[in-house]
Amino acid sequence: GPNSDEETSYYVRLQYNGEILPLFTKIEGIEYKKATDIHNPLKASFIAGGGAFGYKMDDIRVDVEGLYSQLNKNDVTGAAFNPDTVADSLTAISGLVNVYYDIAIEDMPITPYVG
Repeated sequence: GPNSDEETSYYVRLQYNGEILPLFTKIEGIEYKKATDIHNPLKASFIAGGGAFGYKMDDIRVDVEGLYSQLNKNDVTGAAFNPDTVADSLTAISGLVNVYYDIAIEDMPITPYVG
């Protein structure tokens, strides 16, 4: 087990990654065309986020993280697809194992890390 002078603890991290405005989601290679306007076939969803469960030992942290993201079909009345097929939605699910090393610097209010 850990020595009595070591700090050990568990932690949970939750995050929300949804887009309120689709400013940064860009789909290339598929497009809607309506007259001279071009639209993206998929739009950002409010449903996106992740969570992690981890263990901290002194300056080292290890966690397991899961992420979820979804894009929905962008219904534009009267628009034609190019190419002519597109999915109704796109879902991405991923998992990660992260290892971090916290760099302890005396008298510094923040802790930089490598990971």
